[in-house]
Amino acid sequence: MTALAHRVVRQRGFLVALAAASLVLAVLVVQSLLTFFVTQLGYSGGGSPRDLPWWTVYGRQVLSVSVPFGVGVLLGFWFIAPVAAELRLAHVITRSLLAAVAGAILVFLTTTVLEAVLAIQALVDHGALSRLGAETMRALGVGLAFAAQAFVSATPLVILAGILLWNWVERHPSRHPIAGIVDTA
Repeated sequence: MTALAHRVVRQRGFLVALAAASLVLAVLVVQSLLTFFVTQLGYSGGGSPRDLPWWTVYGRQVLSVSVPFGVGVLLGFWFIAPVAAELRLAHVITRSLLAAVAGAILVFLTTTVLEAVLAIQALVDHGALSRLGAETMRALGVGLAFAAQAFVSATPLVILAGILLWNWVERHPSRHPIAGIVDTA
């Protein structure tokens, strides 16, 4: 077993990080659903309604943005930079920002790969593989845009979750030391 795999198996603090990340994910899913329904209400008075079923638009948003962001927050609060009771508020905020960055990176990777696969599939279907370079650049741009939007909109939520996690950890001290990659590097 490699040193990294051994460290992952032995890493403590998974459940509290999972609770904080689950809170972030739940809020992102509810926000996404409410945004979708408000957008659809705007189309109901006229304009150009979407012909797609609601679950395709909403499901794609949740699976390609919200879930990867929540997984990144979990990795941030658990493995990269866990929140411990002895930290100061500034350190908690910094670690929360690292968790939000980890979430944004996973959103970038997920949306870029999804957009690239969909573009390649469309190019193959239409026999236009000569446009592969342009479509790859478009996929990178879409991935970057989704990641930046997720980071900007969800970072205050992640900071709040980090502060709540910090308060909980102060009131329920761990019997084992909690340390992440940033603590041992």
